Amino acid sequence: MKTLYTRQIYIGAVGDIKNLEIHFAEMAKQGWMIDKIGIITHRYRAVEPSAKRFIVDLLPQITAFDYPENEDAQDYRRICEELGWTFVTANQQLHIFCADEGVAEPIPIHTDNKIQAQIYLSMCRKYELFSLIFLMFMLGFMMFFNLSYTGMEMFLSNILTFLLIGGVFFLVACLWHLCFVICWYRQTKKSAKFDLPLPIVNYRLSKIRRKVFVASTLIMLVCCIVGISAEILVGMPIRFLLIVILPLVAGLGVGLWLRKQIAAKRRSRKANIALTITAIAVSQVIVLSVLIFGVLQSIPNQDMSVSIGNRPVLTLASIGISQEPERTSSLIRGSIAVPIHYSYWEMNRQGNVSTEIYRPINTLIARGLYNRFVREKIERRSFLAELRDISDEIGFLTADEARFWGVDEGIISANIDIESPEPVLYFGGRIELILLNSNTVLRLSIFGEGIETETIAQAVRSLTSD
Repeated sequence: MKTLYTRQIYIGAVGDIKNLEIHFAEMAKQGWMIDKIGIITHRYRAVEPSAKRFIVDLLPQITAFDYPENEDAQDYRRICEELGWTFVTANQQLHIFCADEGVAEPIPIHTDNKIQAQIYLSMCRKYELFSLIFLMFMLGFMMFFNLSYTGMEMFLSNILTFLLIGGVFFLVACLWHLCFVICWYRQTKKSAKFDLPLPIVNYRLSKIRRKVFVASTLIMLVCCIVGISAEILVGMPIRFLLIVILPLVAGLGVGLWLRKQIAAKRRSRKANIALTITAIAVSQVIVLSVLIFGVLQSIPNQDMSVSIGNRPVLTLASIGISQEPERTSSLIRGSIAVPIHYSYWEMNRQGNVSTEIYRPINTLIARGLYNRFVREKIERRSFLAELRDISDEIGFLTADEARFWGVDEGIISANIDIESPEPVLYFGGRIELILLNSNTVLRLSIFGEGIETETIAQAVRSLTSD
């Protein structure tokens, strides 16, 4: 008869280990015996329902670079079996033993509370406390960096938008998990100091916390997949995504391969460390070579122009330049927060025009993007003025001027006097506009000679009226 198995996702802390004893006993009563424990999953084998006692313990002598079936592990299991416990399964340091209820009670594996507490404290410091603090720091730093540096422009990228959504869930769950670990660590230090049993962790609350952590991890993973898929659908070249995806996939693959190699063959700890360093170095060289080759191959084909369709844009013809454009470029993008996002550029020897239009799903994001662009423009102008002694003036449009351009508000930067009786662009003259009209943001640039401002304004009004 074929053996039936079931699996459960499990992500817990060192402090949750003793609660596994309760969980395994409950599963055994339901007819599922723990059969194998993995990194994030537990496999159970279908058996006759039975009442059993479990002991889940740690063997700190085994590290990630040790063969898991070495002499230390064999001696430890033999000692536990002599005490009346039956070995079930193990994963590196974690060992599981069981005994039938209703028979002679086995001798406890640990009789010294201080030694047991010191073992758990050591495992928490080595494999959990630092990694959780580092993870929280890096995740918080990345989110703060994206929000402070990218700002509202983050919503132009599906990847960054979905990472923010998933990151919020994961950060909250991770913070709860970290707070538990710190509190448990402090209580366990008291147990080690005063020779007390390990602190009891509330089983139900522990179960809720672990489920929240698993759910937040899955949400983060789904958000990453959805964000990447959305970027591909809106036209981002896959070679750009490979810059992010390839190192992650390579790192995961190398990690799984190393774990299998260490578990499959008996080697010394130094040999496994050397194998790990060599494998990581070789994989990084291969990944770097592939990325460099991909970038070099893409250089001759960097033109990402696509048809702009019937989307409203400024053209040379719309500002009075009849000569056909010599070069054009367009890029159509979109995201869940800013579904309409495209740019278009035309040029010839008489001038050039560029159009960038953003239409988010609500006015709040539009206002954020507009403020971001305005601040960026002012800061850039100040920097260039100091660097090159440029005297372009930036002015915020008054209510009358905003109506003249057909928008709610905006700023204008020009090296002509637009208030003169007949303002026109002289050779090398330029007008740049950042405009906000309802939930649409426009970034426009006109460069040329002999172009009347009224003609430019009429072309801009045609954009806002569409």
